[in-house]
Amino acid sequence: MWPKNLHSLMLLLPLLVNCRVPGNNKRQAETNEDERTASYWLEQAQRQLADRLERTRVTGGGGDKRVAKNIIMLMGDGLSITTLTAARILKGQHAGQSGEECQLAVEQFPYSGLSKTYCTDSQTADSACAATACLTGVKTNYGSIGQSAQGAHVESILQWAQRAGKATGIVTTTRLTDASPAATYAHVKKRTQELDIGRQLIEDMPGRNLNVILGGGLGKFASERTDGRDLLQQWHDTNPNGCFARTLTELHNCSNDHNGNLLGVFSDSHMAYHLAASPDQPRLSDMTAAAIERLSANSNGYFMFIEGGRIDHGHHETRAGYALDEMLEFDAAIETAVRLTDAHETLIVVTADHSHTLSMAGYANRGTSILGMDTSQRDLDGVPYSTLNYAIGKWQSLNKDGKRENPAPHLSRTSFTPSYIHAKGVHSGEDVAIFAQGPQSHLFSGVMEQNLLPHLMAYAGCIGQGDTHCKQLK
Repeated sequence: MWPKNLHSLMLLLPLLVNCRVPGNNKRQAETNEDERTASYWLEQAQRQLADRLERTRVTGGGGDKRVAKNIIMLMGDGLSITTLTAARILKGQHAGQSGEECQLAVEQFPYSGLSKTYCTDSQTADSACAATACLTGVKTNYGSIGQSAQGAHVESILQWAQRAGKATGIVTTTRLTDASPAATYAHVKKRTQELDIGRQLIEDMPGRNLNVILGGGLGKFASERTDGRDLLQQWHDTNPNGCFARTLTELHNCSNDHNGNLLGVFSDSHMAYHLAASPDQPRLSDMTAAAIERLSANSNGYFMFIEGGRIDHGHHETRAGYALDEMLEFDAAIETAVRLTDAHETLIVVTADHSHTLSMAGYANRGTSILGMDTSQRDLDGVPYSTLNYAIGKWQSLNKDGKRENPAPHLSRTSFTPSYIHAKGVHSGEDVAIFAQGPQSHLFSGVMEQNLLPHLMAYAGCIGQGDTHCKQLK
């Protein structure tokens, strides 16, 4: 007798047989040349989209007829699942609670899933290849932005949105030419080509058509350039009705007095960590609010990319206090996006590009300071350890004899967090979380390839050249 769920099982077979049988390690390590092409990943994503739509129909779902007029993608750079948990606890502890029972904004979202972050040539991703997957639907080599592993330029969902007549914007706490925001508009082999990335933002499509650009990295537009270009002046020349802001006060003035495009560059390099910022540096939530206000004026809707970029930097420095505070800034930006939009017409997707090696291990008592010591446990030598630790990082918490010592006297919210392997903090390769609410958000559940994300967003918003919800409704 055939099982009742045979049809569902058959839908899963292409995924199950996609993995090679273990045994020949050399063969497994060989590069699949097809993966170096853009068409491989675009076709793969469309097949995965079709599988999801079919499974939704089989299980009786698919009742959501809404089209996403607006799409907001929020990316927490380096936002591991451990970071989510630790930030939740810190948020609660800031409010005087034990912390574990607190909730982040994404915990109110109805759908969640996981994405696989590997690149075509790397088991563990960097922001360049991961953001390219998230925004163009094409996986690429480590360090490459906006192009396939073969070097062919690929379009981002931001360009798909512009072609559909939508307003577009990017918001980040990093340099605007850093890897993640650059994946919305640039095409370079190496992410270090930031001067060319800055030129592409101002001169080329789709960067020059952006309605909102907010972040850091002023030096890449003027003082650091060696080609004689003044990209800020070029932006003013092509946006005579636009507004340029350098401070929070100027950003507010732009919101009050101007209806044209908006450019805000709030630091020479990355924006300062929130814990170290001046009062007149905009918070990520301030920039999010200003961007939504400006983009909402477009009757056709908008696509916006928002990055909490300095979560990653805190982790690279193995300073968990900085990373978690930046995550709470990201959380506030998510709350702002939810508050200022209508869930019936706006799809909000929150995810990360890659993970980090932060761990939360041991058996700490309820309410233990997330940035402090696990007072209930000691290692085999009787030395206490901190609640959070890194696998790899700068500070080993060792005495002059090379033995672990109690890190408690050195811990603060801005100090280094203990680690085990002495090196600069690095990324880790495990899956990262996805959260979604709004039209067609049910499609963002389960485990997926990272490059499927823009195809799902495009489906919901009826943009791009792939399958869309509007085509399905006909």
